Amino acid sequence: MFKFLGGAVGIIFLIGLLVVIGILSLIF
Repeated sequence: MFKFLGGAVGIIFLIGLLVVIGILSLIF
């Protein structure tokens, strides 16, 4: 359960990071 939760948080973090990088690349 905790392992699955950690994996989900990691995936969400990676997706969020990619979205932020994409937005920054669009702005600049």
